[in-house]
Amino acid sequence: MSKTSKPQGSPAGEYPLWNSVLRELESILSAERTSAIAHHARVLAITPEMLTLGVFLEPLEQWLRDGRLAALDACVANLTKDVCELAVLPLLEHGSVAASLTLESFIVSPSNEEAAERAAALVQNPRPHAYPIFLYGPRGSGKTHLLSGIADGIRAQPSARPVLQLSAEEFSLNLVTAIRAGELDDFRARLQNCAALLVDDIERLEGRPASQKELTQILDTLLKTHHQVAVTAQLPLSQLPELEPALRARLAAGTSLRLRPPEWETRVAIVLDRIARWGVEAPAEVAAEIVACLGEDLHRLDALLTRLMIQPPGRLPLLDPHLVRRVLAAGPRRAAPISPDAVLTTVSRHFGLRLSDLRSATRTPRVTVPRQMAMYLLRRHCALSFPEIGQRLRRHHTTAIHAFRKIEGEREVNANLNATLGLLEKELLQRSEAGG
Repeated sequence: MSKTSKPQGSPAGEYPLWNSVLRELESILSAERTSAIAHHARVLAITPEMLTLGVFLEPLEQWLRDGRLAALDACVANLTKDVCELAVLPLLEHGSVAASLTLESFIVSPSNEEAAERAAALVQNPRPHAYPIFLYGPRGSGKTHLLSGIADGIRAQPSARPVLQLSAEEFSLNLVTAIRAGELDDFRARLQNCAALLVDDIERLEGRPASQKELTQILDTLLKTHHQVAVTAQLPLSQLPELEPALRARLAAGTSLRLRPPEWETRVAIVLDRIARWGVEAPAEVAAEIVACLGEDLHRLDALLTRLMIQPPGRLPLLDPHLVRRVLAAGPRRAAPISPDAVLTTVSRHFGLRLSDLRSATRTPRVTVPRQMAMYLLRRHCALSFPEIGQRLRRHHTTAIHAFRKIEGEREVNANLNATLGLLEKELLQRSEAGG
């Protein structure tokens, strides 16, 4: 796998939240590491509840080891006041997200067998005239995966034009940006000149007549020029009364495919498949715990796996069903908060120091290294600002910045330091779970 490859996708400039996250990361990480995150992460979708990124497994494993994934999660939480979750989908092959969400990788069960077979047939043997595909079913039934699989199949066909896949929310917000910038013609041209347009969660356009009118005009152009259109929704068209009649008519003229929630056994298999993308072979008991938490709706599966993976120490939470149960029971984000006092107490006790030693003017390695490690842990696990860290340890905030970046860098190359930090993080997690 190439270390410099970047997944295909829309320019980052189209995602204000992602740009804000990257700016926030610059205050925590080095410019080089922030740039690496921007380079390797591909924005798959942004909704009010979730930021979904696709990242190749090789850099993702590095981010887990050096704390970058935890820093990324903390930035999303801080910027959105814990409203939006970070969901990471590991990409398994070089080149694009389509390599991870294909019709071949779609797990077929009795509840969705017909929809999967018809979607594959539509891609393999298209009719001579273009038509829209309308996929509908409840959240977590596999609509987005199937939509991506259709996109992958269309991309495999010879065409010089791109395949565009986006959520209805993204379509609407991009339209707002184009109107504000006076670039409406460019916006229309980009969508009308694609080989296929795939739009997720069309119901989000209800109550937005201008967006619906714009999408209808774009669909007209694509269908007249025999280019593919596919759309998803949670409900059938008959239960989406706020869609404009013209848009409803365009979608109703095509093929409707219904997806039902997968059975328990299929959900467990899906969870095991998703865990395997992280390079982990988890026991079925772990997948069953996750299914018990999510129920029939697997919409939050990638966000939940991301939260489990950033729990110290590393991948262990995905191997232990009891730890998974405790983490999931703790709430929608982290297993439990870690207090700054707990960090300072744990570090000082581990190294046989007093709290006053960490705050003293002493600069011997016996004190300096633990102090720097404490600053690193305060930033990574307590989300304190650098001035707050400096104040707690009676140092200037630039010293805290230097300490964080130094430990962050050494953790990658110093096995002993990394092991010590892992032990400290494990103890902090155990203390937080116990309420200590």
